[in-house]
Amino acid sequence: MNSEYKLFTGFSTILDPFRTTPEGKGALLVKNNIIHDLGSVKEMEERYPNVNVALDCSGCAVAPGLVDAHTHLFQTIGRTLGDGLTLLPWLERFMLPLAAQMTRADAVAIAKYAALHSMKCGTTALIDNHYAPTDFETIQAVCDAVESVGMRGVIARGVFGQMVEGGRAMGCDPRLFFRSKRDEIDETAACINARAKHSRVQVWPMPENIVYVDPELIAACHDLSVRYDVGWQAHCSESKFEVDIFQRLHGLRPVNWLYKNGMLSDRTSLAHGIWLDDEEIGNIGESGASIVHCPVSNQYLGSGIVKLQPLRGAGVNIALGTDGTAVGGKSIFEAMKNALLMQRLRELDPSCTNSLLVFEMGTISGSKTLRQNIGKLEIGSQADFLVIDLNKYHHHPTQNIITDVVMFTESNDIRDVIIDGEVVIKNGRSTKVDETQIMQDAINASKAMVRRADLQGLLM
Repeated sequence: MNSEYKLFTGFSTILDPFRTTPEGKGALLVKNNIIHDLGSVKEMEERYPNVNVALDCSGCAVAPGLVDAHTHLFQTIGRTLGDGLTLLPWLERFMLPLAAQMTRADAVAIAKYAALHSMKCGTTALIDNHYAPTDFETIQAVCDAVESVGMRGVIARGVFGQMVEGGRAMGCDPRLFFRSKRDEIDETAACINARAKHSRVQVWPMPENIVYVDPELIAACHDLSVRYDVGWQAHCSESKFEVDIFQRLHGLRPVNWLYKNGMLSDRTSLAHGIWLDDEEIGNIGESGASIVHCPVSNQYLGSGIVKLQPLRGAGVNIALGTDGTAVGGKSIFEAMKNALLMQRLRELDPSCTNSLLVFEMGTISGSKTLRQNIGKLEIGSQADFLVIDLNKYHHHPTQNIITDVVMFTESNDIRDVIIDGEVVIKNGRSTKVDETQIMQDAINASKAMVRRADLQGLLM
């Protein structure tokens, strides 16, 4: 067998809106880490007679890997706490005190567990906002932890700087605001530089929130992304009170301020983007920036419903995010279904969304946000894809496979996960790490954190 080639054969369906399933059983050929060819089993066996089968996918569907364009892996350490709180008290009483107590060992243990869980739910690439702790050694350790389980993506290093009036207005924990602007930028630049170009996991700057980060520091993060040709992300307009605070302090709405100062471009992604007016929506569309819609989180915190139809009308790239399990976000399949249903409720119109639209949001739109050649099953694309077992009771009978997958896929339907041409999940289990040990390490870290951060008052 030529070790450069891997043949995945026997699947009955290709879940890619830009491709049709070959007649009969299909096959996909990977050369190194790139999709090299697609066709029927018969065609591929004739073209590549000396290539052995890497995986038999009989009775299954193959789909592009899902992209979680906004999550917080470290927050998994406190999952199930803070239930019933809106955003401001959730931050003030739960998440920011927890973040202030995180150690490097905690961050590594929980990042491994959360990244592995995400992969087992079908995510092959993610943008993880990590803001606790953010020193160089911890950021590199988190990158290595995520890469060690096989995941692709970005660790978006959380940037706080010094406390500003917006942070005081939002009740932010002052323990997170201790670095100077220069230190934040230098540390982030060092983290970006330290990741080898071939690494699956890279680093971006992430000024945490447009409201509670110094405007000069936000601008410096944007400039840093241009200098190193990477993306950057920030939380923006997740709640109405954030917009009110920013407008009171700066005289402009957040997105209009970013636009006026030249900080919106195709390298910019704004997490949530719920409370936008028409002018802001137009500015996002004109600039090529992305919105990351987190429908489960927005329901969990009662933040609101994104204006999907106006955003699409303005040409905005809209990706999906889980926002992490601490706000109920389990998987991108779950996010697809919730995005579809929430808009129908907002518009009181079932025709305003469809399964194909949200499937694209969870794949190709996420790849645009991540700025990588993934999210599609196409010759020349990175070989990130899923093998989904549709031979389950809840998948039958079905006539529309995309609708079936969006509405009914469960995590245990994900049989195999391939990232960068490597089989990282096989028959539902990791091929790279000891799952049992990783889960136990996460449980131990979580129990210790609840005691250390004095969060027992949030236990029910």
